[in-house]
Amino acid sequence: MFGRKQVKVKEEKDEELMMLVYRVRDQMSAQRKLVATFREVDEQTKAQVALQTGLFDFLYREARTRQIKGELVARVAAEQIAEYRDL
Repeated sequence: MFGRKQVKVKEEKDEELMMLVYRVRDQMSAQRKLVATFREVDEQTKAQVALQTGLFDFLYREARTRQIKGELVARVAAEQIAEYRDL
């Protein structure tokens, strides 16, 4: 009775965390590709790439610490693939 809501909240927050991890990973990948096309990269751009990398590492470690279930990861990945197909 008292523990069911807590489980549901954890699952919702885990799903939000995984969506954020995938979103940050995609942004980081796009920034790295963009930086690779430049001959000269200024310090601000390098700092932004480093910040994205650090944010991704933090979120990834948080997801590992929370021990997110594989089914959730698979479901979120499937949603991401479906979202890309719609574009």
